[in-house]
Amino acid sequence: MIDPVLEFLYSLHNRGIKLGLKNIESFLETCDNPHHKIQTIHLAGTNGKGSTSSIISKILQENGYKVGLYTSPHLIRFNERIRINGKPISDVAIIEFIQKHKQTLLDSSITFFEATTALAFDYFSQKNVDIAIIETGLGGRLDSTNVLSPVQTIITEIHYDHTHILGNSIEEITAEKCGILKDSIPSITINSDKRVLNIIQEHASAKNVQVSFIQKKDIIINNHSPQSISFDYKNKNFSLPQGGSYQAQNAVLAIKACKDFSPSITDQTIQMGLDHWSWPGRMQLMKEDFFYDVAHNKNGIGILVEDLCQLYKKKPIGVVVLKKDKINPKLVEIFDKSFDKIIISTISSKDILNKKEIEESPLLEKFEFIENLNDALNVIDKMNYKGGKVVFGSHYIAKDVYNFFDFFFDNGMI
Repeated sequence: MIDPVLEFLYSLHNRGIKLGLKNIESFLETCDNPHHKIQTIHLAGTNGKGSTSSIISKILQENGYKVGLYTSPHLIRFNERIRINGKPISDVAIIEFIQKHKQTLLDSSITFFEATTALAFDYFSQKNVDIAIIETGLGGRLDSTNVLSPVQTIITEIHYDHTHILGNSIEEITAEKCGILKDSIPSITINSDKRVLNIIQEHASAKNVQVSFIQKKDIIINNHSPQSISFDYKNKNFSLPQGGSYQAQNAVLAIKACKDFSPSITDQTIQMGLDHWSWPGRMQLMKEDFFYDVAHNKNGIGILVEDLCQLYKKKPIGVVVLKKDKINPKLVEIFDKSFDKIIISTISSKDILNKKEIEESPLLEKFEFIENLNDALNVIDKMNYKGGKVVFGSHYIAKDVYNFFDFFFDNGMI
């Protein structure tokens, strides 16, 4: 049975987050260093890591490669985090790995993310993937995934997030993300903030890294609808079967990464990969004009609102559920100014703002609060509103959201 095994694995959350590589290196050694046996592309950044990783995976898969994909967090099932050619890791593979290494996990201070990372590397090695696309969990320099020797690194957009761990300035946060840069291994980024670019260039120069700087101005969006987006990049047209203006940038990063990895890849097979791509929880259309998005920081929510305003020519209405460490005045300002109506809700989780915290927060007192998420969604769903509707804020609400919309999230492939 998978449940007791996952309960044990989740119990490692109680050990918190341990930044540093000593723990994971020691554990990987007991696993026979599977990360040394696989080719990898390594990604760090604040927003866009998961989408970019999944687009790379889909394009390379379309071109005949056996592709591992490691992302976090999951939406419904733990297995989503570790995939080969879109198919999640089996319960059997998880059980076998945990049972084999349970005593080591018990006797050590290995954390949940370290154990999961080792599981992913071991699984990809055993299954002989051609390439594994690996997303950092937090930061870069001290992230458990940073034991890799990748063939390429990617730094997606960097913004303020996890400042209590990564630093209070954009320069400090960028420096942590740049920790994934490896000596003489090429990298790609799409950042435009000069402070971010200066730090990337500084770290790249120190490690003799050739960085490809993608210019956002070279990405021209032709058409954006609730169901799709098409764009030009350097006089070539591509499209994605999912909304979100930011996905054009993620796609260009992915296209560049794939062409660098395998120059023989054609624009035609790239588009075939894009046609078959989907990434749940990112401006995902649940029913007509009603979206689900896991945006949870100022930048992510800001872009989500801009997209909805552009699509519907008016402010959206929505429901938001947030983790305790995400609420801040700048975020609340977006709620106040950018939504026609917003409802604050909650779910039962130690990490989510609860009823008492919401009702006692001076930042949230002006907003309607409906404790039961289903009830909050019903209110928005039944409103006769000609603009966009959205539920957003946390990965934790995915199960409730998909149940509300009677939406079968994962048929086993992504």
